Amino acid sequence: MMRIALGEIVQETGTFTRSRTGRKAFEAYGIFQGAELLEQLAGVGPPGGFLQVVAERGDAVEVVPLSRAWAGAGPKILDETYDELLEMLLAPLREAGDLDAVFLSLHGAASIERDDDLEGAVLEAVREVIGPDVPLVCPLDHHANITTRMVDCADMLVGHETQPHYTFGTGFKAAKLLFDWLDSGRKPAIGWRKIPMITPQDQFLTSGGPMKAWFDRARELEQQDGVLDVSPYPMQPWLDVA
Repeated sequence: MMRIALGEIVQETGTFTRSRTGRKAFEAYGIFQGAELLEQLAGVGPPGGFLQVVAERGDAVEVVPLSRAWAGAGPKILDETYDELLEMLLAPLREAGDLDAVFLSLHGAASIERDDDLEGAVLEAVREVIGPDVPLVCPLDHHANITTRMVDCADMLVGHETQPHYTFGTGFKAAKLLFDWLDSGRKPAIGWRKIPMITPQDQFLTSGGPMKAWFDRARELEQQDGVLDVSPYPMQPWLDVA
């Protein structure tokens, strides 16, 4: 039986404010651990998509729940809040035993006081626990700020395909890609390119205009042999980081 750990830390940061995001912002949406995570996230967001794929596979997968902390868009996260949430994620991971993979839902554009790249920091910490060989798959918001740390630590970064977002579908797709890898033994590779561009919010919808053309092209590229996923990341204009 496969054993796959499941966790989530999500917030979208706007850096143009001196305010800070604390634990209460996450508590407002629910901080879940252990079995409660599985109960509360069935059908919800990327973790719900993952759990749906697991359910379709029957009893062949044991999901090891870690923790879930989700907050809406807001200012930078307090360092002490981040440290607490990270430990909630890592503590059960350290005790999880042998794992076949980790499915970690992140936003991609979160910052804390001491680090502009929360996701890179989380992925580094998780990778340190699980080692270099355990598959680490991350569904992301397509407003993510992809960094070298994220690419170096994760094996797959799968972004939303639409705005408005269909977050369940992103998790479902990422989970399908993960199980294709585990079933076939063929490890995917990531290719990426950073574009020096700030995208305007009034053109973010993927139903028309330049975003539709860009995201439609991504779907076309996925039809090519050997291409598993093409995730454009237009980022967002409220994150003033390097």
